[in-house]
Amino acid sequence: MNKVKIITDSCCSLSPKKLQELDVDYIAMDISVNGVNYNSFDCPITDPEEFYTLLEQSESCSTSCINNFTFNEKFEKYVKEGYDVFYIGLSGGMSCTCNNAKTVAGELNEKYGKHVWVADSITGSFSIAFDVLMAKQLADEGRSAEEIFQSLDQNGLKTFAVFAPGDLKFLKKSGRINKFVANIGSVLKIVPIITSNEKGELKLLNKAIGRRRAIKFLEEFVLKYADLTTAGKMYVGHTGQKEVAEQFAEFLREHTQNKEIIVDYIDYTMGCNCGPRTISVFGFLK
Repeated sequence: MNKVKIITDSCCSLSPKKLQELDVDYIAMDISVNGVNYNSFDCPITDPEEFYTLLEQSESCSTSCINNFTFNEKFEKYVKEGYDVFYIGLSGGMSCTCNNAKTVAGELNEKYGKHVWVADSITGSFSIAFDVLMAKQLADEGRSAEEIFQSLDQNGLKTFAVFAPGDLKFLKKSGRINKFVANIGSVLKIVPIITSNEKGELKLLNKAIGRRRAIKFLEEFVLKYADLTTAGKMYVGHTGQKEVAEQFAEFLREHTQNKEIIVDYIDYTMGCNCGPRTISVFGFLK
């Protein structure tokens, strides 16, 4: 059996340092803020607070999917070195990145034999991190790339990701909601509670009037649907809401057993879509 190389993208919200420690390779997406282009993992603005302050004041922002050429370069390198490749990144329902990876995998598998497996996480941010960590564990246990794919494709871990965005205009900019809904929501101070459906597309889970009620809904969601007893991790992600995120983490610690509650910044790519002042929670379903 060939060695397995795990590859992900910058939407997993794990830092390059963390990924390097795991011996997981990655491809960073490009982002643009106010017409200035950045590599999301090699951005000159290294302080997330500074970045999300800039984003909040921005007139425009956008993200770019990973193209076929980049995938081919990365995947083929490892195939030629004798690896089988397992790739998992941002949901195919949120970006064409996953489909691009599948196209390249098909071409390389036809050329070299079956050596590349591409899984659809049908999620984003720290829920992808769960997949990456499990893929690494399975690889260390001697599982093949195909076995890892069978375990993780289409959210095999049954994780959840729930977001309370700070401002609807960023979802509007990214095309996730239409302009009319964004404008009405901003006027009425409606905070949408967003998750993903079975296709990995964003869907409205609920609506709250004001941030306090939005956080309350996140708390109620976790208590009702999350696995709070099994040992493992839960993530509280945010885009410049560290104090609120820490308070939410304390709530989780009070209601969980054997859980490591990690508070961290959502990566810049996902942050450009959900916007500054977002609070989110990631974990495993019951």
